[in-house]
Amino acid sequence: MKLSSSESWEVEPGELVRWRAVPGGAAARSSAPVSENERFHLSSIAAGQPGWMALTLDFPEVLEADLLGEVFGTIIARHDALRSHYVPTDDGGVARLLHPGVDVKEEFREAGDGLSAQAFAARLIEHIGATCNPFEPMPHFLAAVIRPGVTTLVCAFDHCYVDARSLAVVSTEICELLAGRGLAPAESGLDALRVLAGGEASVTADDPRLGGWEQFLTATGWTVPEFPLDLGVAPGDSLPVHTMVRTLLSGDDAAIFSSSVHRRGARTYPAVLTCAGMAVHAAGGPDEVATVVPAGTGAGPGCVSWSVGNAPMRISATGDLYAAMYRNTRRLAAALPLAEIGLTPVYAAFGDRLRPGRSDVFMMSYVDYTRLPTPRGDVVVRQISSQKPTDTAQWWFWRDRDGIHVRVRYPHTEQAVAVLADTLDTMQALVDSILDPVLAADAG
Repeated sequence: MKLSSSESWEVEPGELVRWRAVPGGAAARSSAPVSENERFHLSSIAAGQPGWMALTLDFPEVLEADLLGEVFGTIIARHDALRSHYVPTDDGGVARLLHPGVDVKEEFREAGDGLSAQAFAARLIEHIGATCNPFEPMPHFLAAVIRPGVTTLVCAFDHCYVDARSLAVVSTEICELLAGRGLAPAESGLDALRVLAGGEASVTADDPRLGGWEQFLTATGWTVPEFPLDLGVAPGDSLPVHTMVRTLLSGDDAAIFSSSVHRRGARTYPAVLTCAGMAVHAAGGPDEVATVVPAGTGAGPGCVSWSVGNAPMRISATGDLYAAMYRNTRRLAAALPLAEIGLTPVYAAFGDRLRPGRSDVFMMSYVDYTRLPTPRGDVVVRQISSQKPTDTAQWWFWRDRDGIHVRVRYPHTEQAVAVLADTLDTMQALVDSILDPVLAADAG
């Protein structure tokens, strides 16, 4: 899986074939509650902001359109979250409706003659933006771009339906179905959301996980974390998003890095966070870098839905690098259970004490795709995120068979470009400092 963003997306033009998911049967209200993540996201959608995630798969062959339509229909039918949508309620809230079935029909074909790769991607973005409205039934963009000897599939969903893990599941299922192989029964994405809601409902005032949130918010001055370096964005402003993507470690070097930090009692993800935190500190950031770490909650390996919680963490960013990695490994392990309770109890307990800050949240995410099902090796898979204004930076780390990579999304200012490029350079030097002794020993 490769991560990118819509402002830099390019797609070689070809014949665009598009399918439409048509609901089957009468919709009924689902018992799966709408999570705090979903409510926050839906408010942004209602205010006119985009919020979709696209999955693209590049196949080195021409795929038959009729077969693709059948595959898309199977994917939507087997995942209950993809057959749901949202409706406003009389009390000002939001409810989820669920259709029992779906029929996927070819909607149109159009040529992309004369368009550049950037202009063709812009056309796709326009189609996706007009389609992925979660307040309409099955608002999924399902398409193929067919060129001589090559087919690119494009599946876009509002974020309420999928997370990064879900897109990995969908990509693998598409490849399996195209190969004529059967799939195991799907796990219920809505059940995963019920598990998350059950965790929220079980929280009492003396729950130690609420105490963990209170300690974190006290340390941050009762503000939601924002990237701690000045990116040149005035308070109250939001600017267009741009993206930096770097490969920090090749596949072979990632294995060496993991082995090295494991021998010191640390784990790969918190070791990467430590290098990032120390780089931020070297650029003028604090000794303790406060961030929010997305964490999976309740979803099984074959589940499609947005079932991600939020864990608060302060990254120790000073002292000996290995010692800090060890501390942060323990801190991450302690932080992850705090994601299990969801944000509703946190806002209920502490909402009146929170102080206004940035509109976005400084998050540092990590997905290890080597631990998830993956498509066949000759298919190139990408995740494309939609662009919307932001006022802080967000970091996504991911590991795949090609190594460990980072994508940083930031408000586009000259200052942000300079600060983040310098910070990533420092992070790279810290990562390399773990490798260099091993590589030198091997060379000797």
